[in-house]
Amino acid sequence: MKRFFQYSATLLLLFSQILFASESLELKAIDIDVPEEELISYYKNQYLSDSAKRWLEEIMTNAAEYRPFILQELKEQDAPLCLQYLPVIESNYKITALSKSGASGLWQFMKNSIAPFNIRVNEWMDERRDPWLSTRAAIQKLKENYSYFQDWHLALAAYNAGLGGISRLMQSYKTNNYWDLAKKGALSTETKHYVPKFLAIAEILENHEYYGLNFPSPEVTEHKSLDFVEIPIKKAVSLQILAEKIEVSEKELIYYNPSLYYGISPMDTSYRLRVSQDSAEKTLALLNDESLPLIQYSMYKIKSGDTLYALALHYGVSVDSIQKLNSLKTSKIIIGQNLLIPSIKNVGEYAGSKPAEAIAYDGSYVVKKGDTLWSISLAYNVQVEQLAEENNMLVSDILREGFILKVPIRN
Repeated sequence: MKRFFQYSATLLLLFSQILFASESLELKAIDIDVPEEELISYYKNQYLSDSAKRWLEEIMTNAAEYRPFILQELKEQDAPLCLQYLPVIESNYKITALSKSGASGLWQFMKNSIAPFNIRVNEWMDERRDPWLSTRAAIQKLKENYSYFQDWHLALAAYNAGLGGISRLMQSYKTNNYWDLAKKGALSTETKHYVPKFLAIAEILENHEYYGLNFPSPEVTEHKSLDFVEIPIKKAVSLQILAEKIEVSEKELIYYNPSLYYGISPMDTSYRLRVSQDSAEKTLALLNDESLPLIQYSMYKIKSGDTLYALALHYGVSVDSIQKLNSLKTSKIIIGQNLLIPSIKNVGEYAGSKPAEAIAYDGSYVVKKGDTLWSISLAYNVQVEQLAEENNMLVSDILREGFILKVPIRN
C-alpha cells in the first residue's frame, strides 16, 4: 500500500509539472490572420488527438533538414513564416510525394504549372522533387497570388485551386472573402477544407510546446540544407562515380541532387550540380579534367532492324544524347557499327526488334511497389518498348501499384 501511494504521488507530481509547464507558456499568433471559424476549430480538435499529434511529430522530424532553408527563403522573399507548415498538408514534407493527379514534390507542383519558375521535367530529371528550386517557386507563386488578391486566405485557396478559378468564383458570387465563398458552396470540397486545415495545423505547430508536441527546432538542426555549392555543368556526371572520386558518400550527393532520376546529370542540358562546400574545390578540379570519365557506358553493336529511336527507348536516354556521344550527324546507323550508350539503368542489352505478333500477350500481371516497365520486361524476357506498346503506354510512364498489365504467359 505504501508503494502504491508513493507511485500515485510521483504520477501526481509529474502531471502537475506538465500542467504547470503548459500554463506557463503563452499561445503565439501566426503571421496570417486566423478568424473564429467552425472548420478551423474542427481541424484543431482533429489534429490535437493523440494519434494526430504523433503523426505531426513524425512529419516535422522529417522536415527538420529542410526547414532552415525554407525559413531563410520566406524571410528573403518577405513572406509569412507560417507558410513553412504548408508542405505538411501538401506532401507530408516528402520531396518524392506524388499525388493521384500527378502533382509532385514538397510543394506539389503540376507539370502544367512549372514553366514560369524554370522547373524542368524531362527524361533525366524531375525538378519538382528539388526542395530548393520548388521552395523558391512555391513562395514566389504564393506571393504572386497575394499580390493579386491582397488576402492570404484567397492566396492559399488559389495555390490549391488556381488563381483564375478563384478569381472567377469571386466575380460570380460577388465577394472577395474566402469564408463567404466557402459558406456559399462556391468552392470545391478540397479547397473549402484546404485553408482551415492549414491554419489549424500552423497554429498547433507554431505552439507545439504548448500543445505537448516534440520535434526539432530549425535553430538546433544541422543546417545541411544551407551548406552546399552549385556548379554549372553541361555534361553527364554519375553521382556514384563522383562520390568515389571526391571521397564522399553517394547518399550525400543524392541528397543535394534529388531531382535526378538515375543519379546522372543530363548529357546535353545545363544543370547546376550541388556538392557540399567542403567538396567544392575537389569537384571543380575533377570536372575540369576532361581525361577523367565521370560516367559509365555500354557498347552496343548494331544489328539488322535496329534504330536509334528503339535503342534510346530501351536504354532510357535521348536519341540526341546517343548522336552527340558518337558524333552522329544523322540518325542513320550501319549494321556492325559499335555505339557507346550511357549506362543509366540496368536494363540488359537490347535484343533487337521483334515483330509484335510473335509474342501473344494473353497473361496479366499486377504491378507491385517498386516495379518498372524495365524490370517487368526483363522478368518476362520481352522488349520494354513492346511491353509498353501492348499496354498503350510510354516507356517513361510511371507504374502505379495495383495496375494490371498485359504480359506473355510464361511457359
